[in-house]
Amino acid sequence: MVNDTLKSDEDRDHGRTLEVYEKHPKDSKKILTLIGGIRLIGRVLICCSLWMALQMLAEDENANMPRPQLNGWYQSFETGALHQFETDMDTAGGFGVSRVLARASIEYRKDFLNSTSLSFGYAHTSYQFNALTGPWTPEPWGGVHTLSLSAPIRRSVGSNWMLLAIPSIRTTSEDNADLGQSIVGGIITGMSYQVRPGLSIGPGFGVLTQLEDSVNVFPIVLVDWAISKKFKLQTGRGFGASQGPGLVLSYALNDSWNFMIGGRMERFRLRLNSNGRVPNGVGQDRKASVSFGAQYAMGKVGFITLYTGINLSGELELNDASGNEIVATDYDSTPFIGLNASIRF
Repeated sequence: MVNDTLKSDEDRDHGRTLEVYEKHPKDSKKILTLIGGIRLIGRVLICCSLWMALQMLAEDENANMPRPQLNGWYQSFETGALHQFETDMDTAGGFGVSRVLARASIEYRKDFLNSTSLSFGYAHTSYQFNALTGPWTPEPWGGVHTLSLSAPIRRSVGSNWMLLAIPSIRTTSEDNADLGQSIVGGIITGMSYQVRPGLSIGPGFGVLTQLEDSVNVFPIVLVDWAISKKFKLQTGRGFGASQGPGLVLSYALNDSWNFMIGGRMERFRLRLNSNGRVPNGVGQDRKASVSFGAQYAMGKVGFITLYTGINLSGELELNDASGNEIVATDYDSTPFIGLNASIRF
């Protein structure tokens, strides 16, 4: 849900939310797989942080990063695509994933810390299963449609506080599934405090409904840290057509090129149609990943991002219409690539 609510131009401007999932895998093997993925993300980010610290020795640590001032009305349009290469499931067979998205937004910005937005997005995710035998035959789902509507609001409170509230609603459903049974929504809100120029941090929480699952209440952290003239650390939704919250470290080579590394968790839950293997059931795809991206800015008009990465651990789950688990399986690590473009006017 976080992925659908924060627009790309905002991703570069301020810190955003990081969801801490409370639901864990149900057996020890899944727990070890997930923990291994998280540890690898941590090791990669630690190595990058050490390299970053060495670079900072030659820079002004108190540098105040300039921010664009885009006051008044403006619109933006974003599109992207992602392909996850085929991977093997522990039970039998394998699968691959392709995703395309489009998002249109309109925003009124009084100043940098005061804005109101409305964003509408659509994404199509295609799962290609190739299991010939076993519990994943026939394929549990295929094409998935996601519609999202969100209204991010930012307000300054005093001279150092910023309030962020993101009410949102979304449907995620297989081809021909009932949209009325696919609606989820909620709100994410928090406050950040400007500790010093270039560093804002603060707490918050999210309350989001889930398909045939309990309401997800989770803590969030807003972080926007301009560590130096070149490096910036933020929490947010990651790259382009990827989904889920994450942590992103960026390096500005110059005014045009920006390089990024990030780790994220993703939970993709969808409503199945009434004609498939599990009528009106729920499918789930959960994973952890590390991504590397290169972004080219076309002045103040927009940007293009090319990224790649690897899913370190993953789990597929199939539930009946009441949310009871029917079958679940882990799947192997697999690479992915993606391209994203955005324009504003």
